[in-house]
Amino acid sequence: MRIFAFFLLFIFCAFSEGDLKPVKKLPLAGVQFTTDPMGNLYVMKNERIDKYDRDGNLQRSFSDKTAGEISSVDATNLLRIVLFYRNFSQVAFLDNTMSLNGSPVRLQDLGFAQATLVCNSYDNALWLYDQQNFELVRLQNNLQVSHRTGNLAQQLNVELQPAFLLESGNRLFLNNPSTGILVFDVFGTYYKTIPVKGLKNFQVNGDVIFYFANGGLNSYHLGTQEEGKLALADSTLRAVRMEKERLYFQRDSTIEIYQSGN
Repeated sequence: MRIFAFFLLFIFCAFSEGDLKPVKKLPLAGVQFTTDPMGNLYVMKNERIDKYDRDGNLQRSFSDKTAGEISSVDATNLLRIVLFYRNFSQVAFLDNTMSLNGSPVRLQDLGFAQATLVCNSYDNALWLYDQQNFELVRLQNNLQVSHRTGNLAQQLNVELQPAFLLESGNRLFLNNPSTGILVFDVFGTYYKTIPVKGLKNFQVNGDVIFYFANGGLNSYHLGTQEEGKLALADSTLRAVRMEKERLYFQRDSTIEIYQSGN
């Protein structure tokens, strides 16, 4: 909570005092992006992913035209970047040099042709959401199933059309925009649903979820259930991320990197 509170205070002061220092503006239209814990920026468009350092300098790129369009990227472990190609039910792993780490995994060969989401898990494992059976499945590094939740739609009596999957700390988060964020432990045991609806994605820092929605940065504390919001008077923002005293603002045709002026 202390780290997140620092970030909110940093942003509030920066906006109030004009103290955001521009680092770089990248002319990038029609892209997705994410960040890793060190502040590196990953930009995805079609089958290509580019890695920039925290100052916006292009470092390396990767593309595989045979695998199709990249659906999502999990960079929470910068030594094991997870690329998901939903149309081909394929997962690839990159190291920190953006080189392939092992052979891509064909999920359909493992019986998961209708996997719609994937994310990193501890011990180099992988979580996936199987749309056919409405369940979360954890694959170990040897691709054997270690845990599965069973049919969540039946267990929770909800309609599931999840949009985002993330493991952080000792929790697993499944974002179901119509009902909220479903929280599990790292073994797939359901804990609760956080009634924050309509999200595409979010970040987690310790016990705090933070996300950009309705023109502001919002927070939800998993322990106290306290919520906070910092309004950003900028209607051109499309997405915001925070890492290592860096802010990343996405607009229609740019991604802008800022740092504290201190």
